[in-house]
Amino acid sequence: MQASLSNGGQAPVSKGRVLGAGRPDSQPTNQEAGPFAQARWRTSGPGKGTCPWAAGRGRKRAAGARLMEAQNGSGAAGEGPSAGAEARPAATPEGMALAYASLVLMALLPIFFCAVRSVCCAKLRWNASDMPETITSRDAARFPIVASCTLLGLYLFFKIFSQEYINLLLSMYFFVLGILALSHTISPVMNKFFPANFPNKQYQLLFTQGSGETKEEIVNYEFDTKDLVCLAMSSVVGVWYLLRKHWIANNLFGLAFSLNGVELLHLNNVSTGCILLGGLFVYDIFWVFGTNVMVTVAKSFEAPIKRE
Repeated sequence: MQASLSNGGQAPVSKGRVLGAGRPDSQPTNQEAGPFAQARWRTSGPGKGTCPWAAGRGRKRAAGARLMEAQNGSGAAGEGPSAGAEARPAATPEGMALAYASLVLMALLPIFFCAVRSVCCAKLRWNASDMPETITSRDAARFPIVASCTLLGLYLFFKIFSQEYINLLLSMYFFVLGILALSHTISPVMNKFFPANFPNKQYQLLFTQGSGETKEEIVNYEFDTKDLVCLAMSSVVGVWYLLRKHWIANNLFGLAFSLNGVELLHLNNVSTGCILLGGLFVYDIFWVFGTNVMVTVAKSFEAPIKRE
């Protein structure tokens, strides 16, 4: 088999030596490479059998392949792009059962403990002749409206201002509230572990306004050394949440908010509860399925008010 060169010479050609033989782009045409490139076409000898145009395409393909191997962490030739990727473990019946059991427990146990704490708190206040704060029917009807205004305000804030600065401000706000809520939650449990000879001292935080007969109390909070210990323990969790945003610290703060909210607020009758639940049902349906406001805020909001 012989191939004619543009200068009239001939050279033997071995079958299969030409790079890209059998492809339409293996040999440049006059329009693509010109007569000079066709004159340099070689078909035999060491390192020959390709034209510069085809050799350049081969070098580009080889460089691209080496780059893909370097990006995928694959040192061996011929490995695919996903060779270095770890396969995701398949779901097992035991794992699914554990996940669903955790969800059910995280939904039911807070309700149970909230109800128990609420009854105990109400009994203590009634014995001390201090009526607990109750939610009236008007408060229950206004709650979805106030929640809607708050949600829409957060949505506008995230659209106007930087998400990073808003989440930083909210993180500091919930950091302080979370420490206080968690300290109040674990205080009754921790009191059982303190020894009888523990040096416990009483303190009082009092803020007043005015003087004489017009003197009015703004804050009157009594606490002891045990409460300070619980506050220090809660501060550790707060710092952990602030630095790491770990899901355990997030859930601890969320549960503390739920327990304190149900414990301190009481419904005066069943109709008030029906009004509150009905309003919140309409609130959820509208903001979740009617608009993208709830989804946008939930994705952008970083605070321990949603459990993970």
